[in-house]
Amino acid sequence: MREIGIETGADGIAVVTLKRPEKRNAVSLAMWRGLAEAFKALEADADVRAVILTGAGGHFSAGADISEFAAVRSTEADGRLYDEASDGAEDALHDLAKPTVAAIDGACVGGGLGLALACDFRIASRGARFGITAARLGIVYGLPETRKLVNVVGASAAKRILYLADIFDADEALRLGLLQELTDGPALPAAQAFARRMAANAPLSLAGAKRVVGALMAGRADVEAAAIEDIVLGALASDDYREGQRAFAEKRQPKFTGR
Repeated sequence: MREIGIETGADGIAVVTLKRPEKRNAVSLAMWRGLAEAFKALEADADVRAVILTGAGGHFSAGADISEFAAVRSTEADGRLYDEASDGAEDALHDLAKPTVAAIDGACVGGGLGLALACDFRIASRGARFGITAARLGIVYGLPETRKLVNVVGASAAKRILYLADIFDADEALRLGLLQELTDGPALPAAQAFARRMAANAPLSLAGAKRVVGALMAGRADVEAAAIEDIVLGALASDDYREGQRAFAEKRQPKFTGR
């Protein structure tokens, strides 16, 4: 769809861009659904090593498009369908086995911040602004979104963000642990440089590390222990494991294939 752009470079870095600058990239119901499809397609693309999410026109995203709520989110049944779509987009991004980075300029509020929290890392320019203003709209922030927020900033900071519903600056976001990096210029080049460093490593190692960390954070390490052990042992049988050893012995950069 025209409001979501996807470009994959020769380096294997896919950049997904929210392209609705006239509304500060506010996300419509159709866009939530389109994002879920886009992230699932990138998951299946073996040429993609990492994914960056950003916004056009100097803003990441002002959140869900409230102007359409009267039409698409006015009843309990509509609300359930809307939440399924927004949760589906954030879950598809969160569950990508590849590293993900949010490149944040300008507004990163509400559902926009929810998308950023679904990424592994968040890099912002100094003019970025953050907040979750659900309490000003009579909306209860749902379980999936709140879990991601708590996992990133902790319970006390999450309560402060939700209860006060304030807009805060990038320095405060960095202090809270919401960001990994601040940049004086636009966020995208810094995010691309960061993503390239990860994409140079073995895809199986990255996917395995993401699975292990995710299981630990979700309290599912015991439940997933057998599956994770299979992943660990499977990596030892991979072409990339052998390539890593050869490259180390030959004192050169490895050329990983994800197999």
